[in-house]
Amino acid sequence: MALREDQILRYSRQILLREVGGRGQESLLSGAARVDATGASGMTAAAYLAGGGTPVAGVGALTLGPWAPGFLMAATDVGQPMAATLAREVSALNPDAANRERGGGLLAELPTAWSGEAPWVALCGDGARAGVVFRGAEGCVWCFGETVRHLGPPPDGALGVALGTVGAMVFQRLRLGLGPTLGGRWLVPPGGLEEMDVRRCPRCAARAEPPAP
Repeated sequence: MALREDQILRYSRQILLREVGGRGQESLLSGAARVDATGASGMTAAAYLAGGGTPVAGVGALTLGPWAPGFLMAATDVGQPMAATLAREVSALNPDAANRERGGGLLAELPTAWSGEAPWVALCGDGARAGVVFRGAEGCVWCFGETVRHLGPPPDGALGVALGTVGAMVFQRLRLGLGPTLGGRWLVPPGGLEEMDVRRCPRCAARAEPPAP
């Protein structure tokens, strides 16, 4: 798809980035994200994705939680159906980001069920840290699943908001074909990033073992 003049103006800051450019912005506009979340991290990620031109749609029958208000949601939206409210607010924020087909990769707060096309981005935590686990199209489904099943829901509050921004950036990078196709990061207060050890499924672990002498 060719960018319109109004889109070039809207996304000019992203287009100027060497890693994005015009072709990359076209990829973001033609991709999509399904969002399965009700809290601060998921709604923040949805806002950043929509603002950057990625079509966004909510999935499931969830209702918005008390930490949802922020970039997209108001206090009056708490308890409302997430998918319908997200569709309304995304369309108001950026009409380019209205995902009418509801396809695309999945960005979700744990716990959730994982299905559909990549990228997959999990927003999670371990009680002390916030985490993001990600998988691109070439990443092992089983290693991703083995990692996220040992993690819990993401934190709320300021750390959850910060995690949402990281999750959106990771999703965009996977859409652009940048970085590893499987991995994870810890977000440590007050704002540091640390590598997360990804658990390996038996098949990938066997492949990584050095050959016997």
